[in-house]
Amino acid sequence: MCQLCPPTKLPTKESNSSSLHLKFPFVVALIALSIQVALSEILCGWTKQYTSPIYFSPSKDWTSYLFRTVHHIPDMTGKVAIVSGSNTGIGYETALELARAGAQVIVAARSDTRGLDAVQRIRQEISAEEDDSDSVQYMNLDLASLASVENFAKNFAKLNLDLHLLVLNAGVMKSPGEHFIGEALTEGFDITENGFEYHIGVNHIGHAYLTKLLTKQLKATAAKNADGSRIVSVSSIAEEGAPESGFQFEDWLPVDGTMPSTYEDGAFYGQSKLANLMYATELSENLNLTGVSVYSCHPGVITTELSRYLDNVFEEKNANKNFLVKALIKGVGVFFNSALFDPRGGALTQLHLATADKEGLVNGGFYHPVGREMTPSHPQAQNATLRNMLWTETEKIIATRNWTGRIRNML
Repeated sequence: MCQLCPPTKLPTKESNSSSLHLKFPFVVALIALSIQVALSEILCGWTKQYTSPIYFSPSKDWTSYLFRTVHHIPDMTGKVAIVSGSNTGIGYETALELARAGAQVIVAARSDTRGLDAVQRIRQEISAEEDDSDSVQYMNLDLASLASVENFAKNFAKLNLDLHLLVLNAGVMKSPGEHFIGEALTEGFDITENGFEYHIGVNHIGHAYLTKLLTKQLKATAAKNADGSRIVSVSSIAEEGAPESGFQFEDWLPVDGTMPSTYEDGAFYGQSKLANLMYATELSENLNLTGVSVYSCHPGVITTELSRYLDNVFEEKNANKNFLVKALIKGVGVFFNSALFDPRGGALTQLHLATADKEGLVNGGFYHPVGREMTPSHPQAQNATLRNMLWTETEKIIATRNWTGRIRNML
């Protein structure tokens, strides 16, 4: 060896071990992030905002500099929108962004306290002036009561307003069901004021009746507007979990309010979501050439209050488990939720359908986040005969229960 050259130091076991210790956290973090991204993409979570055919952002922000074409909500000044269930979650975010764009928004919710609070928060967000109090207003709407739906429609008519946009957003989910979580649950069975099974009564029948009562205003507005008017029905990927036949009409009105033998939380939730998208398609055909367009969507999988009933069930089931098992379940839950949309991101699909140029949308179409038209998963979803039967049965059951209710009130 040359005596002028310093001796070469060979890596020791200690230095190799130290290097590995430094790299290990980064490798773990990279693997975790990769799993999270893959999970989000599979579940229709937050990654869909960036991997969908169009990039949609409600208003101009820093993302405008990253993407060549960014779709924004246009100026909505002079437009009137009703958003059901807009006191919380994606309904609140939808109402907020429409109001921010200049629309006059009706916050429709069943709780006066929460509805009025939502109006106040929206007004603060958009810095509405005191003399502009009508820009966002609350109206009571309980979709579990056909009488409440009627009162809402009557009260809206008294305002003598146009109606450019109706967003059928409100919904209830007792459980996504055996199809998705591998466990059949029936704890969520309940009936509405009119005796309907709760999922179908709130998610479908209440909204169908509301739409029926507001169709006159939608048509009248469309007739004097180049852009017409539109309806957006919020469905779900849970439509694929509906019963094999599509609908179990005979169980929509349980005898004596007793749980049918066929009942399962997820299957009946899925049935209501299948009804949302199929009814929207049928409605689009019935309103053809009126200027009223209709769309339905799966908004993505979102961290919202929709799962509040399911959370309570699992808390009870896990109450007796030991600390380590509870911690593991909690950790998995946190990781799973990190792959989902937050409410703001979850509102993007319905906001896009509510505000995008109609030329780029398919009337009667079913959309996944954010602007991707999809074929529904359920094998009966494109059955035109069943779709027509859904329309007929919905009309029939509304008429029957309304008549029954009126007789009861007279006694």
